[in-house]
Amino acid sequence: MKRKYKVIIPTIIVSFLLVGFYLSKDKITTYFHAYQKYKNITEENTAIDTNLDKEEIRELITVDYNAIEYKNTNNVPLTLDIYGPKKLKRATSPVLIYVHGGSWAYGTNDIPKFMQPILDFFREEGFTIISTQYELMKDEVIFYKQICDIKDTIRWINKNREIYNFDTDNIGIIGVSSGAHLAMMAAYSEKDDFIDDRDLMNYDSDIKYLIDLFGPTDLSTLDISNADSTFKEIINSLGDKKEEILKEYSPINHIGAGEPNTLIIHSTDDNLVPYKNAETLYKKLVNTKNKVKILTLEGTSHDFSDFNQENIKDIGINIFKFIIDNL
Repeated sequence: MKRKYKVIIPTIIVSFLLVGFYLSKDKITTYFHAYQKYKNITEENTAIDTNLDKEEIRELITVDYNAIEYKNTNNVPLTLDIYGPKKLKRATSPVLIYVHGGSWAYGTNDIPKFMQPILDFFREEGFTIISTQYELMKDEVIFYKQICDIKDTIRWINKNREIYNFDTDNIGIIGVSSGAHLAMMAAYSEKDDFIDDRDLMNYDSDIKYLIDLFGPTDLSTLDISNADSTFKEIINSLGDKKEEILKEYSPINHIGAGEPNTLIIHSTDDNLVPYKNAETLYKKLVNTKNKVKILTLEGTSHDFSDFNQENIKDIGINIFKFIIDNL
């Protein structure tokens, strides 16, 4: 019996070492590819139009599945685009969800120029990119419905994992501005909160990691005077309910233990969402024993209109590293 254990135990140890080596090798390879992509991006030294409010956007090279309807409640059909992996490097494909900005009232789920090289890199590494729609505000606050839309996107991914070969244990989400707010609310709220589509309600809505780009974490700190006219009018129409609603839908008030790993990217010169939103989120996540990293930019306004090459470098390499570390 002792001889048997002498054989089994070293075998188990060797197996664990081999698995660890394989996983490390996979990460090392991905890091190397990320470095090459990062080097190419920075060496191009071309002007990159990063204004999210402009219609001049460039989609990723190919959309494998365009405008798939993932839900339709109250006669409001919503769709998502699937940019499949360019190379199959794993049995299933990790998923990265992109949530657009636009003051909750504008914007489309097209991929903006400054995100294209970053997201395209992960397609080359076997990821699936999903760019989703959410219902836009018109004449009233619909935070609840919009958060439901993001959570229903995640639930739809889980429902259809076998059809599209999704790795639902590796779902991440990246949101920009108001899209980051909705992504945080979807990620930090309880699994069974924010139910809209009854056909999707029994599917999982958990994610593994979150990237917050200039997202408001405490809605009461927004400088509404700098906001788009539609959102400004909607918020100001709330009257006495304004403070209560802004508090209810502030991500900072939904954070507890066991949240997804988070990367915060924010500028000290943000003229709409003050930098203290990032600081407060970082401190709250640290105090609740969650894993969080923060990248602080300087000299960059909220609409990214004055992004420079150094900003692009910092954002690119931090997103590369963060996602690879979360594989």
